[in-house]
Amino acid sequence: RLVLAILILSAVILLPPGSADTPSDIAAAHLQKGDDLMVQKMYHEALDAYNAAVTVDPYNSIAWNKLGKAHMRTGRYEDAVLAFEHAIAIDPYYSEAWTNLGDSMAVLGKYQEAIRAYDRALGINQRDIYALLRKGMSLQETGDSAGAMEIYQEVIQLADGEMRKHPNYAGFDAELWTNKGDALSRLGRYEEAVTAYDSALEINPKFERAEQGRTKAMDAILLARGN
Repeated sequence: RLVLAILILSAVILLPPGSADTPSDIAAAHLQKGDDLMVQKMYHEALDAYNAAVTVDPYNSIAWNKLGKAHMRTGRYEDAVLAFEHAIAIDPYYSEAWTNLGDSMAVLGKYQEAIRAYDRALGINQRDIYALLRKGMSLQETGDSAGAMEIYQEVIQLADGEMRKHPNYAGFDAELWTNKGDALSRLGRYEEAVTAYDSALEINPKFERAEQGRTKAMDAILLARGN
């Protein structure tokens, strides 16, 4: 036993630097690279990094979720669905992956499937304002305008509640203000929506969803004034 222990210790000492990295360590490095590329909007390159991560660590739900988001950014929505489904199969309580699955289904026009995915996300986190908003948008696409309007009202109430309870946090949460702006815009309350988008853009001037929402709301306001 002593000889065996010495041999094992010798093998460990002689291992070259980096050779002890686990698949998780290697995947983490690929994920960091992918995250950096996503920030730079180099989505195809990020896709390669995330693919490398899931190849080396195929049971990493976070890696699959990020791969799905990169697929979304490159317009490969069917591939995104598969990636998000992989993430959920590994971790059925991964609410973000459920929400992302809903988004990819909605882009594909599969609104009932999207609603089911958003419901799963809300079952895990009932205060997921974005998932609730997106469920309302999918309901509206199916023709259930009344149900969608109720959800938009609920989104505004939840957002206002978060702002009252956590004002300091809300001051740094561009997505919270954007969710409110999207709901207000969907209800035709465009001037209030612009105010919400402005708050979001003060926090993060490069938040694309707020920029796009504000532009649409302003266009609606100008159109109404023209009429």
